[in-house]
Amino acid sequence: MAIAFDSQDGVCRVGSPIAFSGYVDDFETGVAAIELSLDNGATWTSYPTTGAVTERGVNWLFSYTPEMAGTYLLKARAIDNNNVPSPLVSSFAFEVFPPADPDLVETYGGFNVRAIDGGPLKGAKLFRSSELAGITPEEARVLTQELGIRAVYDLRNDSETASAPQPYLVGTQQIALAPSEDRPRKNVEKRLVAGVIGRYGAPGERMRSNYKRYVDDYPALSAALRSMASDRCPALIHCASGKDRTGVLAAILERLAGRNDDDIMANYLLANELNAESVAEEEARLSVGMTDEERAILRSFLEARPEYLQAFFDEIDERYGTFDAYVERALHLGPVQRESLQELMTR
Repeated sequence: MAIAFDSQDGVCRVGSPIAFSGYVDDFETGVAAIELSLDNGATWTSYPTTGAVTERGVNWLFSYTPEMAGTYLLKARAIDNNNVPSPLVSSFAFEVFPPADPDLVETYGGFNVRAIDGGPLKGAKLFRSSELAGITPEEARVLTQELGIRAVYDLRNDSETASAPQPYLVGTQQIALAPSEDRPRKNVEKRLVAGVIGRYGAPGERMRSNYKRYVDDYPALSAALRSMASDRCPALIHCASGKDRTGVLAAILERLAGRNDDDIMANYLLANELNAESVAEEEARLSVGMTDEERAILRSFLEARPEYLQAFFDEIDERYGTFDAYVERALHLGPVQRESLQELMTR
C-alpha cells in the first residue's frame, strides 16, 4: 500500500488540513475497508470501501488536521471481505510545524534561517543564518525547494571553514568570501580564555573596534553585494554565528532598501534571542577560571549589542560623510546594482 500526502507549500502546519492518499488491492477476497492509525497501531479507525470494484483496487483519501506540532506516524492497512487485516502495513512519517503567523519573524532549522528583511520566510528572496554545518537532507530540501535559494554566500575565514566545512546544496552555487588576508587570524580557543581575554580592554571595547574595521577590512561585503545584484536570485548569507559579519551585511541591505534605523537595529539584535542557547553553552565552556571582569568581556564578544552596529555606521559617516558615499565609493554599487538589490529586498 502506497501513501502520499499533500499540504500547503509542502509544509505540514498546526491547524492546516493534510491530505493523505493511497492505493490497495486484493484480488482474492476484495477490500472491505481501509484502517488508519496515528498512535503506532494502538488503535485503528476503519473506513468502509462499499462500492469499490475489486478488479481495480481501491484508491483512498484521508484528511487530517493536526492540533499540535511534532513528529507523527500514519499507519495504513486493508481489511478484506473476511474481516481479516492485511499483513501489509504501510507507515508514513511526517513533521508538523507551528502555524505560520505573518506578523511574526519566522526562522527555520538549527542554523536559524530567517529573512533579511525581518518578515516571514514565505515571499522573501534574501536570507541570513549561522553556518550550515550539520544540515539535514530535509533542511536542505526546504532551503532549495521551498525557499528557492540558489546562492549561498559564506563569510567565514579559512580556519572556520576548515573546522566546519560548507555543505553543498544541490542546485545552488556556493560563494566563499573570506575576509581580507591582511587581517590576522586569531584562534578563539586561545584568545577568549582566562588570563588572556583581559588584553582586549573593557567589555565591548574590542568589538566596537572590530565593527569599525568592517568598513574597510571586509571587501568581501562589496563582492557579495555586487554578485547578488548581478545574479538577481534568492540567496542566503552566513558567517559562523550569523551575528557580526552577517549582521553587518544584512544591515547594509536593509538600509539600501530604505528601512528605518530602529527596525534595522531590532533585526540585528534578534540574533541574541536566536543564539541564546549556543551562547550560553559557549560562555560556560570558555569562562572556566575567569574573573567576573573577564566574564563580562567574554559576554561582550558573544552578544550583539546596539553600540556595535552603531559603531559601524558611525565609522562610515566619519570616513565617507554619508552612507550613500560609502555605497558608491567603497562598495562600488551603481544605480543599476542598487535597484537590483532593492528588488531582491521587495516581496
